[in-house]
Amino acid sequence: MGRARVALPGGLALLLLLGCSVDDTALRLAVSTEEPAPAIAAALSTAMATRNLSIDVQTVSDPSVAIEKIRRLELDLAIIEEPDRPLHGLLTLAPLYPSVLHVLHNRSEPPSGIADLIRGAAIYAGPPGGAAQRLLIQLAVDFNIDGSEYQLLENPWTQTPDVYFIFGGLLTEESVAQLTGYRLFSFADADDAPGGSVADGIALKHHHLSPFLLPKGVYHTLAEGAVLTLSIRSILIAQQGLDEDLAYDIAETLFGQSQEIALHYPLVTRELNENAQVTELMLPLHEGTRRYLDRDRPGFVERNVDVLALYFTILVTFVSIVVALYRHRSQRRKDRVDVYYQRLLDIRDKMEQTATGSRIDDCYDEVLTVQREVFVLLIDERIAADSSLVAFVGLSGQILNDLYLRSDNAGNKSQV
Repeated sequence: MGRARVALPGGLALLLLLGCSVDDTALRLAVSTEEPAPAIAAALSTAMATRNLSIDVQTVSDPSVAIEKIRRLELDLAIIEEPDRPLHGLLTLAPLYPSVLHVLHNRSEPPSGIADLIRGAAIYAGPPGGAAQRLLIQLAVDFNIDGSEYQLLENPWTQTPDVYFIFGGLLTEESVAQLTGYRLFSFADADDAPGGSVADGIALKHHHLSPFLLPKGVYHTLAEGAVLTLSIRSILIAQQGLDEDLAYDIAETLFGQSQEIALHYPLVTRELNENAQVTELMLPLHEGTRRYLDRDRPGFVERNVDVLALYFTILVTFVSIVVALYRHRSQRRKDRVDVYYQRLLDIRDKMEQTATGSRIDDCYDEVLTVQREVFVLLIDERIAADSSLVAFVGLSGQILNDLYLRSDNAGNKSQV
């Protein structure tokens, strides 16, 4: 199973064997030896050649080696299975395809569950540090299985495994033919409620995993009915410092040619499409990829035109209310001055009708009283220092001056 290959066109196979023509601008890409990663890498290399950019494809058996090489800047890109935790300094350039977990056993009787599957078994779970081996060890811990109760094989050739526990692409006919005597293990029982299988429970605890249904007939010699298993994203990762424009070009190539790439592996379109839930990625998207995916997205104003229109209407209404309140307050303050202005007019009328000194003195005192009341209101800001107040001050001064002249003529006052 582990040595199965997808047949490639001659040019692509030669490209993988010899690598791209490496020059100073070549990107160094690491992939595993398991299909469909090599086929995807070859397709990407061919596509990027149209942009005058070559890719040097290197194979690695251990994904952790590729990760460390990227961190040491010895590699630029790698196709790996999505990790179960964030990796500092590394970003996702694109989700590529779901890697399907194939769990096969050679027991005469089907295991009653995960614990029965693991205990006493010699298991090949891929390379050390790989996603399958990490998951198997974690499941053993979750189901209280001690490490001494099962055996992890370094490879499936020196000893025949009792159990294969492998993430990868869909099995080829050649691989299926080599698995005579093995049966697929399903993470579901017939009486499970929808969403209530062991696979759903595992995905709930390990959210980089997803339940994956292998329909009846996909591998008719390995299972009689549908098989529920798990899948994990395979992603293209890059250094955090990869140029944003270059990341944009790679994303444009991958997403733009996803249908052509899917000719090498049909499940590509499940992840490599612009509608995929990229927000759920364990490693954040590179800004260049995000810029490509958002290229046709409406701008901020277009996306929020209804909300902005509502806010603008509220603002205009608020300003109108404030202006109306200000005008109302100003009118009330003016009306107060007008009251005192009318009192001055009444005093002036009374002044015109009197000629005696005592009556003139009374008018004089009344004007001063009105002035004091107005100035108190002005200090308390109950009236405004506007044209109405100026008119009031002018009229009160004129009346006082007339009263002074009248009183002087009458001999009642010698000075003001």
